[in-house]
Amino acid sequence: MKNMIASVIALVLGFFTVTFAAVMGLFIGLGALIAKPFIKRKLNAAYEQAMQQQGFNTHAYEGTGSPQGSTIDGEYEDISHRNTAKTGSHRLA
Repeated sequence: MKNMIASVIALVLGFFTVTFAAVMGLFIGLGALIAKPFIKRKLNAAYEQAMQQQGFNTHAYEGTGSPQGSTIDGEYEDISHRNTAKTGSHRLA
């Protein structure tokens, strides 16, 4: 008799636990679906701000499939007239 009562109490408690977990999961899922666009917007704004602080122009790429220019800023070495005899045998096979 004690085992029957204990098993009924365990079943009721288990059902309550599963129901509570399902309801909480539902609310958390709905909250995530509602918050997703806001979080995405904030992340994009923070990324754009970080890129601007580092010196990149992010507005040039919006709305187009390719960048607006082909200039890369920085130091470079002109290799168009490099003499291969001076460089030695540094060729790839």
